[in-house]
Amino acid sequence: MSIRKFRKQMKPFIIILTVVFILSLAYGGYESYKTSRANKKAQEAMLLNKDYVQKIDIERAKQDLSRTYSDRVDKDIVDILAFNDVIDKNLTLHIAKDLKVKVPSSEVDKQYEELESSMGDKEQFRRMLQVRGLTKDSLKNQIEENLLMQKTREEFAKNINPTDEEINTYMALYSIPADKKEEAVNLYKSEKGNEAFREALLKARKEMQIKDLAPEYENLVEKTAYEEEGFNITNLDLARATANIMLGQKISKEDAEKQAKEMISRQIKMAKIAKEKGVKVNENLDSISQFQDYYIGLAEKVRDDVKPTDDELLKFFNANRSKYSIPATADAKLVFISVKSVKEDDDLAKEKAEKLLSELTPENFTEKGKSLSNNQDIIYQDLGTFGTTAMVKEFEEALRDVPSNTVVNKVIKTKFGYHIAYVKKNDNNQQWEVEHILIVPYPSEKTVTEKLEKLNKVKAEIEAGTLTLNDKIDEDVIQSFDAKGITPDGVIPDFVYNPEIAKAVFGTELNKVGIINPNKATIVVFQKTKEVKAEDANFDKSKEQVKSDYINNKVAEYMSKLF
Repeated sequence: MSIRKFRKQMKPFIIILTVVFILSLAYGGYESYKTSRANKKAQEAMLLNKDYVQKIDIERAKQDLSRTYSDRVDKDIVDILAFNDVIDKNLTLHIAKDLKVKVPSSEVDKQYEELESSMGDKEQFRRMLQVRGLTKDSLKNQIEENLLMQKTREEFAKNINPTDEEINTYMALYSIPADKKEEAVNLYKSEKGNEAFREALLKARKEMQIKDLAPEYENLVEKTAYEEEGFNITNLDLARATANIMLGQKISKEDAEKQAKEMISRQIKMAKIAKEKGVKVNENLDSISQFQDYYIGLAEKVRDDVKPTDDELLKFFNANRSKYSIPATADAKLVFISVKSVKEDDDLAKEKAEKLLSELTPENFTEKGKSLSNNQDIIYQDLGTFGTTAMVKEFEEALRDVPSNTVVNKVIKTKFGYHIAYVKKNDNNQQWEVEHILIVPYPSEKTVTEKLEKLNKVKAEIEAGTLTLNDKIDEDVIQSFDAKGITPDGVIPDFVYNPEIAKAVFGTELNKVGIINPNKATIVVFQKTKEVKAEDANFDKSKEQVKSDYINNKVAEYMSKLF
């Protein structure tokens, strides 16, 4: 048989083999795709609109919420809330996309770095992320998403432009003093912005499509739990109300749910009264949001009906006279500066620690530590029992292989200072029970004096008008802010109670600069910017505020009877 003839006879056979081979490849590829898709699908919770939501995101949300609630809320309730939080988060991110809200990478990096530095030790921070099932990139993604959601809410507030009449009504409703108008405007815009965001989110929830829902999440989707007096109460409404009760009381899920239903019934009663008085709300909102709006609307209606006489106002004023007196207050710019120790201070602390180490034994460690800890630069602590990664790297490494009931034979240097450690118990380098004495290298008198001399020159420049008091006056500034309403006894609103700072501020002339050194490591530079002298209560001066307070008091009395 010729070669040509043989090839001719073999040609159909080769074609068949080729087709079979191609089909087998296609089938193998299909099977591989099917297996891959099946594995992927097993990890997917649902298809929300056009995006798949992963099961791990829902499970992580459950853990985070349970941790937030300190395990005080029943697991079934937490599951419903967490599942719906994940939905709200995804929908909010889509709203952000529609509004073209962006988060600069610099903001994400800044927050990440702040979190990292708050731990002090980068390796410890990395291990903490591992425990939470996170990486640097996944944490940054979470930060970006959180910032996106925050900025999206703020975007709605930007479009709120209240009239003077609306602000005056708002200030009257919440008894906001006339000199706080700017804060009232910001509060109003924030509140109305949140309402607008709430409506946008609700619209997105109503329009969303959920497909391919994993069976274990079917009971967590928002659905009607029951109806009452024309109001549709969902399992999510009930879960939120029940969670609030469980957080306030140590109570079973069943009892909390019973109380939640009773509270919802009272809210329905209030809503019906509001309707009868002509209050209208957006009925597309969820029931709980409607109740909130009915409450505010009813309060406003009742407020309009209260018409006090001058005699009633005077009587109310006399009963609350102390509220209308004007207390002495002062405003000041405060700049807190850290006095950092220099090498000589560090060497002195190390020398002190080494001398103390030579005097310590397991028998006298506790007593000696307690007696010394009255000093500002020596701290004694019983650290209790802790495991690996709980302490900074240098401290943990020094404890390794140290037998139980032993004082570590060397001073341990960390960013906090010099430690002397007593290992009461070492459980195979997995857990330790430890006491320690920390010698902090505080700045010496000489170091503090040098810093004060430098700042006194700055003070002269500020008072001469050639320099402004801000956080750039020194490289070691740790905090600066405008303190408003400082009281003579030491209350600094939204900060701390500090009589020493208050006394210094009140003892300084207006616009003058003062410097105090409240402790070894801190210097405070301040400039008094305002002072209000104390005044006794005066009815004529306070009449408008008295009227607003009287009306609000009557409204509160009326509303309390409904609940």
